[in-house]
Amino acid sequence: MGPAITISRRRMNNIYRILASCLIVLLLGAGCSRDTQAPPAIALLAPFEGRYQEFGYDALYAARLALADQDADIDLIAFDDGGALENATNRARAIVRDEQIHVVIVTGPFAAQEAVQMALAPLPVIVIGGWNTSPSRDDVYILSHSAIGALLTDNASSSVEELAEIGIPIVGDERLASSLIAKLASGTIEMVSSAQLPSDEFVERYIASAEFAPQPGLLATLTYDASGIAIHAIQQDESIAELAYTGLNGPIHFENGYWSQAPVYHYRYSDGRLVHKTDS
Repeated sequence: MGPAITISRRRMNNIYRILASCLIVLLLGAGCSRDTQAPPAIALLAPFEGRYQEFGYDALYAARLALADQDADIDLIAFDDGGALENATNRARAIVRDEQIHVVIVTGPFAAQEAVQMALAPLPVIVIGGWNTSPSRDDVYILSHSAIGALLTDNASSSVEELAEIGIPIVGDERLASSLIAKLASGTIEMVSSAQLPSDEFVERYIASAEFAPQPGLLATLTYDASGIAIHAIQQDESIAELAYTGLNGPIHFENGYWSQAPVYHYRYSDGRLVHKTDS
């Protein structure tokens, strides 16, 4: 019996050593996981497939440029809105479950709608452009003048294909910045937005920021500023409602969910490109 007991003790000692080693590894691993915890993130919910995908990619490269310019330790996570209101709402519910995400930026005719805003609660939401929508809760912030919705014609919320074929005078929102509209535009089309056309300097920096960056569209500088606002809110742990931010589009702060004292620009098409309506 003696030798058998001796062998068991040796085995037990080995087991204790193995367990102690495993415990040390687990503790070290836990410490490493805390040190390498994922940084906070901004979510971009936008169209990346289908008719409106140009708005999504326009926003994506502008947001990336803003993060690079501010050298922020913040991730950007892009979500496709699925090309329909129901899909965008489902994507919004998935975004809310990601604890890494602190602020959501949305753009496009589906992601900007009130049902999606509600599905994104309690995360703060910045809407890039007007998109003929309204803030559905206190922490939704629309980068547009509150009066623009009243200037639009009844067909302003039609699909871009319908708008391209209507053939009657239209006063519309950012849908009219689509390349499809540009190809078929006539003198009857007018777009109203708080978005400012990008400067030559911004165009140059935007295109140089990534190998496949497209020509920046109407909403690129607004996306850049929306990203700057989100970065500041995360880094300073400050409510967007309290921020006074100065960006490419000038001073930005919000009242009642809208960009206070936002500009109102009227655009038309000339030779397939957007110009201010007063331009010759």
